[in-house]
This record gives sequence, structure tokens and C-alpha cells, in this order.
Amino acid sequence: MPRIERLFTTAEAADLAEAQPGAIEKAIEDGIVEVRKAPARMAGARPRRLLSAEGVYYVAFLKLCDLHFSKAHRRQLWSWFKETPPERLLTARWRLSPGIDIRPGELLAAVRDRVTWYARARARWIELNPDIKGGTPVVKGTRMSVYAIRGRIDHGDTVEEVLEDNPDLPRDAIEAALAYARANPPVGRPGGRPWQA
Repeated sequence: MPRIERLFTTAEAADLAEAQPGAIEKAIEDGIVEVRKAPARMAGARPRRLLSAEGVYYVAFLKLCDLHFSKAHRRQLWSWFKETPPERLLTARWRLSPGIDIRPGELLAAVRDRVTWYARARARWIELNPDIKGGTPVVKGTRMSVYAIRGRIDHGDTVEEVLEDNPDLPRDAIEAALAYARANPPVGRPGGRPWQA
């Protein structure tokens, strides 16, 4: 079984953690969460910053926990998230200080499920190939862009209607396309005439 890539753009990380993009940026700017640089998809654009699944869990934990931690404690939390294997995350127990134990699994079960599903669905169903639609993300094996699917849903179609029009695609492919399009909006000018409100 091939290894599933578990690196996420900052927008994907925010979406998976159900956090504001500013929470991701703060974790990066504070020097706590590590990022990897990846080449930009378009010439002249900034390199992309990628977070690990542990970065998503860390930001989600801080949001869901709703407590304020010192920078030293945030660094300690980050080291625990990095060191804990994903399969042990839900049962982990960390001693922050005498009398204060942290059990991240109590808060992160749904987040871990989202991260796992999205990583697998993205690997299975989303393709970025410069030879197909100039590199616009499409559903693998088709020329259907993820943005076309999202456009249909945004304009009133249901997932079932999209599936009826594409009987060879499973629901998982459509849901993966929607999740990818939501977390990775197209680059460039907005459609329509935004100056005419």
C-alpha cells in the first residue's frame, strides 16, 4: 500500500482544524509549528507552506481546549504532538505539570478522522497534472475540475444530482473534490463583476 502524503497547505490545515487561518499563521509565526516549503504551483507565486498532520492536531487542540497556554507550554505541547504516533494520539496522556494531565484524544477524535479521510481522499481522487486543464485540480481519471463541482453545489445542485450526471464516480470522489476546492480556492481574480455589488 503506498504511503499517503500527510502534508497540508495552510488553508487545508485551517479547514481540517476548523480554525481561522490566523490561528495557523500565529502558530507558524510564533516559531512553534514547523512548516515545509514546497514550490509554488504558478510561476511568480510564493512557495507554498505545508504543515504536517501533527500541526493540524496542535492547532485544533488549542482551539477546542479553549485555554491559554504559555509559550513554553505551547512548545511542550507541540513536541508531544510531534513525538506521538498517530495511532496513539487518541489514547495519549501527557503530564503538563503536577496535577494537570492532557488527554488530546478526548478533543481530537473527529479531527483525526477528518485528517485521515481527507489525506486518503485527496491522494485517491485529486490530480494536478499540467497536461490536464493546465494543472487545474481535477477528479482523477476525468477532466472535471474540482471547481466545476463546487460551482454546481454553490449554485444549488445537490451531491446526488452531480452523481446522477456522473454515474461512474463514487460519492467519495465528489466529496473529496468539494473538500479540496473549499480548502484551495482558485488563484486569480474573482469571477463575475465584484465592483458591481
